[in-house]
Amino acid sequence: MKTIAVILCVLCISGIVESRENDTRSYRSARPHIDISRLEKKIHALVNKERKKKGLSVLSWDESLHAVARKYSQDMDHRNFFSHNDPEGRCFYDRYKAVALECNIRIGDTTCLGAENISQDNLYSSSLYQHGETFFDWNTEDELAESVVNRWMKSEGHRKNILAPYFKREGIGVSVCDDRGVVYVTENFC
Repeated sequence: MKTIAVILCVLCISGIVESRENDTRSYRSARPHIDISRLEKKIHALVNKERKKKGLSVLSWDESLHAVARKYSQDMDHRNFFSHNDPEGRCFYDRYKAVALECNIRIGDTTCLGAENISQDNLYSSSLYQHGETFFDWNTEDELAESVVNRWMKSEGHRKNILAPYFKREGIGVSVCDDRGVVYVTENFC
């Protein structure tokens, strides 16, 4: 009976060690390559999937809105801030005006000048420090895109922008900060 108990104990301990080794293998120390343009298009596709669920027309991809969005995500990245207003207090409308991008959508007695969604995410979902080395559970492009759109859909204001029937086009801009492991996303509408 003692021999059986010892064998079971040894098997249990070896199972725990093997399980921990497998956990470490799911983490990687090298960051995978994130293709910014592909990530932007994946976010765009997921936004349109949300619109289709509600019976809305899809948003077309607009290169001018994309350029404004990409530049703003890069600005947030390089100057390490996260806000709809830049440190000088300028909003999306000021960014549209700076490149002569006009958006005037009549809605009853009012005019909509466009809208903006922003998001900040991480390149990895968790990290593990073991034997003097840090391992990361890196997010894939698909996981990042899903995380961004899911967060927007859970936010009343961002969701309202995505599901606004009067918007017909959008641009998505992404910037990845390798130093801090942060991903900035801007979505501009018209």
